[in-house]
Amino acid sequence: MWLLYKQSFRDNLVSVLGFSDTEADETIKSAKPRYKKIIGELPEFEKEDRFKINIVNCAMFSAVILSMKKKPTVVRKYTLASGGQYCDCGYKKK
Repeated sequence: MWLLYKQSFRDNLVSVLGFSDTEADETIKSAKPRYKKIIGELPEFEKEDRFKINIVNCAMFSAVILSMKKKPTVVRKYTLASGGQYCDCGYKKK
């Protein structure tokens, strides 16, 4: 999975989160050992287990987030779980 998605993660660090090319490269470089550590601690799954794919993808996402020197900030005022009338995740007021 790392080989398939590392470039996509790196590109999105730049285009979506505003990292410089150097910051994105450093983040991906430091994320790889974290990813390997997370994967190495996973229990054995059956060969065709779909759950394993989700765990592996989550491991990559987690490794990248944990390796960021500057983390994105997300401000949410309303969620359904907190009793809000709507969820403002991804909501952009015009």
